[in-house]
Amino acid sequence: MWFAPVSYSVHYTIDMKGFSEGERRQVEQTMQQIAEVVNTVPKASPFWSSMKDSVLQIDVAGWRVGYRIDRSGNLVRVIEATKVR
Repeated sequence: MWFAPVSYSVHYTIDMKGFSEGERRQVEQTMQQIAEVVNTVPKASPFWSSMKDSVLQIDVAGWRVGYRIDRSGNLVRVIEATKVR
């Protein structure tokens, strides 16, 4: 029996007013790509145990974006963003 993978969505808990339109668009595209990749990680992968309490960071468009992966809610939660120089 084959089951389709559960899709992950991106949820922003940060205020994105400080982002320019281009920066916001780049961050949104990058986070969507991360959600798509996370969706491909097998359920039995050790990745999941290491992600349980981890905050991941990625630099995009001059911003350091922090996020968590919420496996139970199938969410990539963007929880922080700091302008980097």
